[in-house]
Amino acid sequence: MAMSSLKRPHRSFILPICAALGVSFLSTAMFGGIANAEGEPAADFLKRLRVAGYYDTAIAYLDRIEQYPGVDPELIQAVPLEKAQTFIDAAVASRNAKDRDAFFGNAEQALSDFLKNPAHPRASEARMQLGKLQLFRGSQMLMGEDVDDAKKKAARDSFVASSKTFDSIIDDLRKKLSEMQGQKVDPKKEPQKAALRDQYRFEFLEAQVSAGETRILAAKTFDDPAKDAKAMLDEAIKRFTEMSDKYTDYAQGAIATLYLAQSYELLGDIEKAKLNYKEMVDAIDADPLRDAKFQAAAGLINLNMQETPPKFDESIEMEKGLVKGIRPNERTASSVQDLRLQLAKAYLAKSNDKENSKGTEQKRAKSEGRQLLNDASKIPGPHLEETKELLAGLGINREEADLPTAEPPKSLQDALDTARTVLQTGQDLEQALAALAGQPENAERKKQKEELQKQIRDMQSIGVQVLRGGLGMINGNTNVDLINQARQFLAFMLYSQKEHRDAAVVGTFLARNSPGTDTGLKGGLMALSSLQHLLAEVPADENDGLLAQLEQLGDYLVKTWPDNPDAAKAQGVRIQLLLQKDDYDAAKTLITNMKSGAERATFQRLLGQMLYVRAINLQIEKKDAEAKSVMDDAAKTLQEGLDGITGNLVAGEAMQAAVVLARIYHEQDKSDQALKILDHPKYGPVELIKTQGPAGANFSGDLYSTELKVLVDRMISVEDPEPLLKRAAGTMENLRKAYPGQDGQAKLTRIYMRMAQDVRKQLDNSPPAKKTKLINVFKVFLKRIADTTQDPATLKWVGQTFMTMGKSLMLPTDIKATGQSAELINSAANIFEELKADDLSIAYQFAHAKRLTGQYKAALAELEAILKQNQMMLDAQMEAAQAYENWAAEQASAKLSARVYDAALSGGRPLNGKNVIWGWGQISKLTNGKEKYREKFFEARYHVALSRFLKGKKLNEKRVMEQAVKDITQIEALYPDMGGADQHARFDALLKEIQKAVGKQPTGLKPFKARPAPAPPAPAQPAPVQAAPA
Repeated sequence: MAMSSLKRPHRSFILPICAALGVSFLSTAMFGGIANAEGEPAADFLKRLRVAGYYDTAIAYLDRIEQYPGVDPELIQAVPLEKAQTFIDAAVASRNAKDRDAFFGNAEQALSDFLKNPAHPRASEARMQLGKLQLFRGSQMLMGEDVDDAKKKAARDSFVASSKTFDSIIDDLRKKLSEMQGQKVDPKKEPQKAALRDQYRFEFLEAQVSAGETRILAAKTFDDPAKDAKAMLDEAIKRFTEMSDKYTDYAQGAIATLYLAQSYELLGDIEKAKLNYKEMVDAIDADPLRDAKFQAAAGLINLNMQETPPKFDESIEMEKGLVKGIRPNERTASSVQDLRLQLAKAYLAKSNDKENSKGTEQKRAKSEGRQLLNDASKIPGPHLEETKELLAGLGINREEADLPTAEPPKSLQDALDTARTVLQTGQDLEQALAALAGQPENAERKKQKEELQKQIRDMQSIGVQVLRGGLGMINGNTNVDLINQARQFLAFMLYSQKEHRDAAVVGTFLARNSPGTDTGLKGGLMALSSLQHLLAEVPADENDGLLAQLEQLGDYLVKTWPDNPDAAKAQGVRIQLLLQKDDYDAAKTLITNMKSGAERATFQRLLGQMLYVRAINLQIEKKDAEAKSVMDDAAKTLQEGLDGITGNLVAGEAMQAAVVLARIYHEQDKSDQALKILDHPKYGPVELIKTQGPAGANFSGDLYSTELKVLVDRMISVEDPEPLLKRAAGTMENLRKAYPGQDGQAKLTRIYMRMAQDVRKQLDNSPPAKKTKLINVFKVFLKRIADTTQDPATLKWVGQTFMTMGKSLMLPTDIKATGQSAELINSAANIFEELKADDLSIAYQFAHAKRLTGQYKAALAELEAILKQNQMMLDAQMEAAQAYENWAAEQASAKLSARVYDAALSGGRPLNGKNVIWGWGQISKLTNGKEKYREKFFEARYHVALSRFLKGKKLNEKRVMEQAVKDITQIEALYPDMGGADQHARFDALLKEIQKAVGKQPTGLKPFKARPAPAPPAPAQPAPVQAAPA
């Protein structure tokens, strides 16, 4: 986690934790608790959750299923498979493309986890789901209006992958069925084996159908399937023909006829297509075949209408009975809408056939067609656009669904009955709206959504009206349970309308007037959720009253329903409120008192991360002792939270917590523990990111930068660093990939700069033996990185680290690097030379490296080029003056040395009558009086005196050296503190040395006295631009 993201969370960060912890109680509050509460089988309960669309509740239930008594062990073993189905259902229902992709990814991961046990009896079922998932994703890619060739190819690839999955299922099941056939299983004596055989046979046939269907879908992605996909279609026909011949007693064998028709139609063999469509239409009216019959009928009508003249009479006569027999549960099926659309076209064609149809027949045909189109227009789907166009051609609009009216209720019971009807109607409308969400946006679809949203709002309003009317009719004889039920419905309706204040009032009243009852608990949980929403909406400086209400209600729920898990979750709300108020101790107490389990562990991880942020802030405030205590507490809390993870699904926040804990251990010099956290088999983020993806926007960079730091520490602690060197190289590459583009390069550069600072600290604080090992290991590591990457930010960091290590080997008195120090700095220079073309800061570092290795001429040439582009680059001016000064010291000739010292003092490299390089004198003049450059000013004045003294010493001229004394004493008169204690000590030592050289008593400076607080800076000439090296 980046430091910027570790600031104290705003309530917008804290409150969404409710969803992850189950603190948002709406679904469980309205639809019951755990599966066994009513003696309901767990599998059936799970199915009901999915059917109702409570996917998050279903996942939470699966996470905790082992805690519930009486659950079938087979269901527990198949949890990943059930999760996969839940994620698939959630993806299909999702309105957001990114969420949908995430759900699909979770489903694939769950299926992959389950298939790690290929011997499981439901393994083939899991493979079947995987194939269907690939099939569905391919279909999703073809949805919308702008389906280009790239999308078609991507969909085709998904279909082909799906067909391969189904082919592998077929091969596996064929082998199993063949083995069972040889065993001659007797259903009476071996019912379990017989049941398993039937399951395998069913899955085998399902896979056969799907393998062929995927080939048909892949063929449809070509512009000319008959030409470009002939091999695919021939293979599909071969499979479906075999199924149709061998398995006519099974539904899959009968349905194969439909796919044969579709395959022949794509190949252009219309007669064979029609024959097979007709055979499917004429098949027995069995439930498993009805959808296929609708599809076949639509396909046959379509082909009939393409003939010249169109065969609309034959189509109408053949299909009208099928349409009239549509069952209530089939009315929203896409196959039914396609059939309605195709049959409507036949009727409309007949209505326009003036030569062969009577006037009354034409009117009747038009009326029938209009009714079919009107019915189809009420159901979202791909058919809708064409349906609307045909209706518009008839000059009519879609009929609106009948909606209940808000008539005054006759009694409380009547109000409740109306509310139930309203609730069901609203849910139906929401399903229709959800179906539209997955379709491409256009003006017509936007209008449909707005109409549905308005109808949903109307339903909610009607529900609130009738319930309030019914509650206004209660008296002393009204059944209390009926009253509470009405209040519960009213709270839910208000919550649905986002009338959170009213919902909180009604829910709280219900909870306090029905203590200990299920109805009271549900009302309290509804109020709690409403207050949470209000808290997110109200400004922080106005929410004291809400905070008090929420805390009081949460405390009441926990005390009144102490053994109820839903009520216990209210504790989580109190914890969040305490964290929001920075009351970490009280929050920790509540967490400690929670029962052990996933919720407690989640809150521990949240608290641990917030404690880490607090520790960092204390470090910034220089409260080191307190910071250490809080950091230790953060590590302990995070470790307990991570160890408390149950199940196989690790949440993203847990991955983030693991990275934070690894960072803490690294900062505590416990790199071995840090690496164990990163590589932990359950929650280790290094492996989890490969399967679950990053846990947030900056997570990848946070993880890999932390991993790299830990690996570096471990390298210098082990005997054989080679495996860690290889891993570190891969981590560097992952870190680079985590920050693509220009913005990414800037972030990567900042990370590398922080890492370079860390290396510098390590070198400064390490004993000689450890420093030597660190440098030797790092040298190998950096060389490998430099040899394998072209990434500018990475190479820049490599160069900076070489430079840091080289400089760390130089003594304070060294002017020029030698030995290993020079070798490392030269390695840095070689890298900087490759990168410096368009970057003055890197060119500066190249010049700096050249000076440190005694290559003064090359350094000055580079600095001159820099300063011609930007003469105000102060660091470069000071580096150039230093290069002259050092170069002067190496001159054998006293006169030549004096001239170079003059260049250090007064500048050099003239251009248009002015020196490009200023020298120490001009630098001190331009920085004088500018608080921002105070340190630079005194540094320049020190070197003015030093260069003058060294010049005089080289020439053996006492006069020049005495001038150096004046350089120092004059500055002391103006600035008695001489730039601070450290700088005062340097001036003092230099002055004493000069005084000795000229034969005077080495009295030095007056005792140091700190200066008073600086006054605001006075206006002055333009200040030089500082470009500090990294």
